[in-house]
Amino acid sequence: MANIVNNEKPILKVRNLRISFKTNTGTVKAVRGIDFSLYKGRTLAIVGESGSGKSVTSKAILGILANNKIIEDGRIIYDGKDLLTLPENKFTKIRGVKISMIFQDPLSALNPIMKVGKQLTEAMHLENKALVRSAKKGVNNYNSAIAKAEGKQAIQAIDALSKDIKDEQEVYKALKENAFDFFQDTANKQNEIYLEALNKAEEAVKAYKEKFLNADATNVDIKEATKALAGLKKPLGACKNFFTQSADDVTDVYVSLMKTYFKQMLTSDKLDAALKEELTKYNVDNFFDLPAKVRAKQREVITPRETYYELIQDITTNLINHFEELKQKYATIDASEVDELIKNYAKLLVTKDSKLSGEAAKARAIELMREVGIPEPEKRFNQYPFECSGGMRQRIVIAIALSGNPEILICDEPTTALDVTIQAQILELIQKLKVQKNLSIIFITHDLGVVANMADDIAVMYAGKIVEYGSVYDIFYDPRHPYTWALLSSMPDLDTQGKLEAIPGTPPNMLLPPRGDAFAARNNYAIALDYKQEPPFFKVSETHSVKTWLAHADAVDVVPPKTVVNRIAKSLKTNPDNTPKYTLKKNSVLEIIKGGKK
Repeated sequence: MANIVNNEKPILKVRNLRISFKTNTGTVKAVRGIDFSLYKGRTLAIVGESGSGKSVTSKAILGILANNKIIEDGRIIYDGKDLLTLPENKFTKIRGVKISMIFQDPLSALNPIMKVGKQLTEAMHLENKALVRSAKKGVNNYNSAIAKAEGKQAIQAIDALSKDIKDEQEVYKALKENAFDFFQDTANKQNEIYLEALNKAEEAVKAYKEKFLNADATNVDIKEATKALAGLKKPLGACKNFFTQSADDVTDVYVSLMKTYFKQMLTSDKLDAALKEELTKYNVDNFFDLPAKVRAKQREVITPRETYYELIQDITTNLINHFEELKQKYATIDASEVDELIKNYAKLLVTKDSKLSGEAAKARAIELMREVGIPEPEKRFNQYPFECSGGMRQRIVIAIALSGNPEILICDEPTTALDVTIQAQILELIQKLKVQKNLSIIFITHDLGVVANMADDIAVMYAGKIVEYGSVYDIFYDPRHPYTWALLSSMPDLDTQGKLEAIPGTPPNMLLPPRGDAFAARNNYAIALDYKQEPPFFKVSETHSVKTWLAHADAVDVVPPKTVVNRIAKSLKTNPDNTPKYTLKKNSVLEIIKGGKK
């Protein structure tokens, strides 16, 4: 699939995500292998009808899926971590802090018997307590290391220098001028310990790789390899970097990742054996030829054990390379690194005593309410949600989502429960906050019209799959998938007269996703191959890709809906600079407009 051209690394990556849900009647295949990336300061809109998998995707990112979920495959990478493998105690440091969500129904999202002010300040107090606990632990770690290197008198001297100073910069200045040698000696001694730990951990991982990971995927002893992971916990756990005072992500998650992938290898074997048994029993060759009651309880796609084994080998190789990079980086300690160490220590000293008072939390909450456009925030602070209008409640939900200063904001149909006038105000507010706070936004909606002026990039979803992906100009001015055409045709504009074109039929039953292109049964442009084989992604341009056989060089020539062609032609006549670049000409709306075939 094409990726949006961007020189920066994505802030969030979703790769081959597959999620199902166990039910009494079978397994609902909600998300069926999707890929996308989110970049800093950009808005990605995920568009599709109800049941297409949009909200399931957003909830997976936030780690709030129902207990009957089955994560069949995939990774969600944020800040170097796979969110799908994170334990809950680590996810709480991300959810609501780094990644927040605005839900579609503000009345359901808010506690009806708790005042607005308390709901706004609750997260602030919890976050502050967590910061204070972490800072106290960090200061204790530093003090312990300094005492071992320089003696307890060094700690007493540092305490005397920083006592009663509340300003972080002033503490840093006092320590740098009067205690630099203490920190330098401590840093050198701690670095020797760290380098020794890295060497031992690297030796242990290399030995593990040599013993368990040099066979091919069919011959690896999963049981023994999993059992032997226990022996890596101690050497990896000893690799605590004194300078960062935080767990190294790569070493910290290695054992849990390995266990997850080994478990998935075993699951893959069991599922594959069970599927083969059913195929033999019913004398068929393909999953889609099984009886419906059998197919409903089977996985649509079984990831082979080789795929997981390759991941296991890759993360092990990456860990060994990571050790080499760290050893090179910390071969010597210079004055600038000692300076950073003092800055971090000063920050921790001030943070550990920075208890958030009720008045300070209230002031911050009122400021947030003012930011999101709530009039008389002092009055609203003491009201209950039912005393506020629908638009006001949604603004309160937005304020709560922003209270942790997140990097990523997920908006799950935030305007669905609001009237048109209020919808416009909320969309304008989200756009303004995005610019002010440099947010990265995932915007979930069923309405393409809502995202026209908001999105930078658009992913069109149908039946758990992304069927078209591109920039906002690609999707609105050169749509290629018949489903995207159908969505655009059903969207009114200022010139709409008469009846809109409805999408025929209903979305498929995701207990039994159809063979081939899932949209074929509702597609007026479907060809015979659509019912037999799922199309791959065809590259339209560097930023645009589409999953339809109509993009194949040998496909029949078709004319998209007249509504879509005329609307695009008229818009480009007024705004010719919006014309997107493309290399694939097959069944392009723009080619039809050029040729005058409207």
